[in-house]
Amino acid sequence: MKFTHLFVSAALVVGSIQSLYAQCTVTASASSTTIPCNGSATLSVTGSGTSQVAFGENFNSGQPVGWLFSQVVTIANNTCGVPSLDGTDFMWMGNQSVAPREMTTIALDVSSGGQVCFDMRYAIQAQASPCEGPDLASEGVYVQYSIDAGLSWTTMNYWSPLGGYDPLMTSWQNYCLPIPAAAQTTSTQFRWTQLAVSGAPFDHWGLDNIMITATAPNFNITWLHDNYSYGPGVYTGNNPTPVSPTQQTSYIVMMTDSINTCYDTITISVSYPQIDSVSTINPTCGSINGSLSATSSGGAGGYTYSIGAAFQPNGTFNNLDTASYTVIMVDQNNCSDTMIAVLDGVDSLQITNLTSVTTTCGLDNGTIDFDVAGGTPIFQYSIDNGTTFSAANNFINLAPGVYPIYVEDQNGCFDTESIEIFPSTNPNIDNFNSTLEFCSLSDGGITSTASLGITPYQFILSQGSLLVANNLSGNFTGLHSGNYSLMVIDQIGCIDSVMVTVDSIPAPVAPLQDTVLCNLTLQINGVLSYTGSNWTANSPLVNFSNASGQNPTIVADTAGIYSITMTDSVCSFTETFQLTFVADPFTHVLDTTLCIGETQVLAALVQPQNVNYLWSTGESTSAISVTETGNYIVTASNMCGVSIDTATIEFYFCDIEVPNVFTPNNDGNNDYFQLLFFGGIKTFNCTILNRWGQVIREYDNPAFMWDGKDESGDDVLEGVYFYIAKAVSNGGNEIMKHGNVTLVRSE
Repeated sequence: MKFTHLFVSAALVVGSIQSLYAQCTVTASASSTTIPCNGSATLSVTGSGTSQVAFGENFNSGQPVGWLFSQVVTIANNTCGVPSLDGTDFMWMGNQSVAPREMTTIALDVSSGGQVCFDMRYAIQAQASPCEGPDLASEGVYVQYSIDAGLSWTTMNYWSPLGGYDPLMTSWQNYCLPIPAAAQTTSTQFRWTQLAVSGAPFDHWGLDNIMITATAPNFNITWLHDNYSYGPGVYTGNNPTPVSPTQQTSYIVMMTDSINTCYDTITISVSYPQIDSVSTINPTCGSINGSLSATSSGGAGGYTYSIGAAFQPNGTFNNLDTASYTVIMVDQNNCSDTMIAVLDGVDSLQITNLTSVTTTCGLDNGTIDFDVAGGTPIFQYSIDNGTTFSAANNFINLAPGVYPIYVEDQNGCFDTESIEIFPSTNPNIDNFNSTLEFCSLSDGGITSTASLGITPYQFILSQGSLLVANNLSGNFTGLHSGNYSLMVIDQIGCIDSVMVTVDSIPAPVAPLQDTVLCNLTLQINGVLSYTGSNWTANSPLVNFSNASGQNPTIVADTAGIYSITMTDSVCSFTETFQLTFVADPFTHVLDTTLCIGETQVLAALVQPQNVNYLWSTGESTSAISVTETGNYIVTASNMCGVSIDTATIEFYFCDIEVPNVFTPNNDGNNDYFQLLFFGGIKTFNCTILNRWGQVIREYDNPAFMWDGKDESGDDVLEGVYFYIAKAVSNGGNEIMKHGNVTLVRSE
């Protein structure tokens, strides 16, 4: 059954803290328990004279005592199914314990030193809460002490989780720590704390059987082999005199207060260097090529080796003859060992009577023959330097060349030689070249030369079973493209042949057609010319993006009809087509004002590229007649687009307007009697009379200007004059006006 207790800040001291008297304990140690020959070790000691228990807690009361802290823990004997070392209750930091998790003692008197002992276990990583163990390096438990009432803490030891699965950390273990000299005061606190926690459900651990003991100050520690003593109350330290035994030796340390005495023994072993083994490779085939290799262990390391001469830093010796060798090894402390190694070699062999026979007429019919002296049968023979072997020492049907001869006996001894099989004087086609056939004109060719053999040569050119030509020069012309067999035959009928290919350059392909289009640009496509193209036009207004390219872009400055030519001079090929660039349509109409009754012929601007006209009235001619006020829209179009313009036509009532006074005094201001408005007048008549009805002047132009003179050019008198004006407008309307006008001659 589990019990969860909430500990509040309190100092609880009960009878479980007691004074106990017991035996002392002393532990001897050394810087190394195994030293090399001529080496040394430093002896150390740690002791404790346990005269009283400063603090003890086994959690078996169900209520922890002697603690000063705030924490929630679990006291039980079966938490997570792992009992403590003594099978009794223990403290468990479970999922109700929040960070930082800690157990802190009250202040204790440990001024005489002592040790802190306890049992501890970590839960296993990734198990269910409250049995989920710490795994990160920072999630372990510290044991710390404070000598300033908890203001600062010094770490005595830290236990890393080691990943959360370490079998030692996840099982109950007992730990003892000596109380450091700096912690030996009359008011020292100790705590077990976990500073880093992933959360309450994680990183759980437990404690049991905590015992803090104070050491009595009157013990003395002495090494018995040299009587070195540390002095009363000094329970740890090194013996200042290192020991250098020549064989395994035990050293005893004694701790006593004249009443209680305890001992410990430390044994120092001596490691002497020794040669563990010497491997050998015997000399072979009469050569000085044997070797030996020694390996050693023990001692101080830094081995050097010799077989009778200078020492070297490794145990391998090469290029040795048949003999018995004494291997000497010395380590860095000048300790040594020796071992005997014997090398036993075998005899050599030699290739003799090596001969060859050359080939004839270019055939692979050469031969090689040879004998062997010495060595140990059975022999293997090779003419390719040991890649393949034969049991016989003669080789036939060989090609010309240099052959590396290799013979090996059953002991692996071998000898090598080389010999050349020379070729016969067979003819050989040294060089051959072909020239291209252009544009299917059968103008390809082949040239060739031959050497070796016996002249004169005959050259034969064929395609399959068809004889094309033969001659003594090896040069052939007038060939079409294809694969040819070229053969040379010397005077005694020896032959050499090669295959020769005559390649071709095809005739150009130019699928060019007459073209009509807009935008002044044409991209040529589909032209293939392997020997170069040249593009020209019949007008300087035409430009080519690349006049020597296969498929250039053609751009004209203006619309028009052009002749475009593509020429391949190598193949004598010419192709011409007509290219028509159509201009964009354009038109224009004028706004007009005229008299009611007139008819306006509204004509759109005519351009050669305009194909169709369409008016907003629905008419499709280039000109229309209109009699009504309005906006008239005309659209001119062709394959490249449309052009739109609008004319505003206004019909109004045409009339005349007459002033009633003027001053003909030549001051430039109102010097004439004239119509103020007379637009749209087709015919006109105006008569000016004096008050007696006499005609002064008469005009038939509506733009008349009366300057106050009569028909003879004399000035008339100031006064009132009468006028009668008759007019017919462009629309046929009759207009009648009469009235008076006052003539004033002011200075």
